[in-house]
This record gives sequence, C-alpha cells and structure tokens, in this order.
Amino acid sequence: MNAYNELANPDKKETFTISEYNTDNPEIENIKRPEKTIIRNLAIDTTQAFGIWTQDPNGPHADFWLTAKDFLVADYDGDGHMPYILDGNKITIFYNDFVQKGTITSTENDTLKIKWADFDVDTKYVKFEN
Repeated sequence: MNAYNELANPDKKETFTISEYNTDNPEIENIKRPEKTIIRNLAIDTTQAFGIWTQDPNGPHADFWLTAKDFLVADYDGDGHMPYILDGNKITIFYNDFVQKGTITSTENDTLKIKWADFDVDTKYVKFEN
C-alpha cells in the first residue's frame, strides 16, 4: 500500500497516511501517531543527541532538529514537527505519511550516527553550524 509522499519519502518506503490528501481512500489505513514524543529507558546521552543535524556540513540547511519535544524536519513541505519515540537507543519517527525506525549507534564528538532500518550502514550526521 503506497500513499502520496513524493517529498517526504524519496526512497519509496511503504507508507501510511494521516494527511488530508488520502482521507477519502478506504484502502489506506491511517498511522497511529502518539500525541506527543515519548522518551523512555534511555541508553544514549540525549544532551549529545539533541541538536541540529546535517549530513552535508557545507549544504544550505540542516536535515533535522532533534529536541525533547519533537523531530523537526528542515525544508519540509508542511508542518515539519514530527513526534517520535526514543526507547533505549531505538528511535521511531512518525512522519505525516510513513514511519521511520532506526537505532542510534553513536552520539560522540558532535556526530550522530543512526542505522535506519532500511539501510545496511549507519547514516552519519554532524552538528549544523550555519
């Protein structure tokens, strides 16, 4: 089951929707998003994980801002504030039209590494300085 997600999901992951775009489509089940972010059983140092992150330190903008309140997607078409669950070192982000899961593998030296469920290697993010 795939939903409209051309901006939020360039990797063509399986999607669900809560957006108004597909509310009239009975084949698509809405995702169950938590009302607010849930942080529990911490296995990482959140003082090192919370911040503004980018894969490209020379790029024009960051990729996201991770806070205790939400996962804010930079340059998102619409409301970029996404609730998430951080349980131990496992993170689940509830986008508007899909859910992304990953494991935070490192928060050291102004670097955040996340092994996203659909990828074989860690994605490395650095603190955004611009």
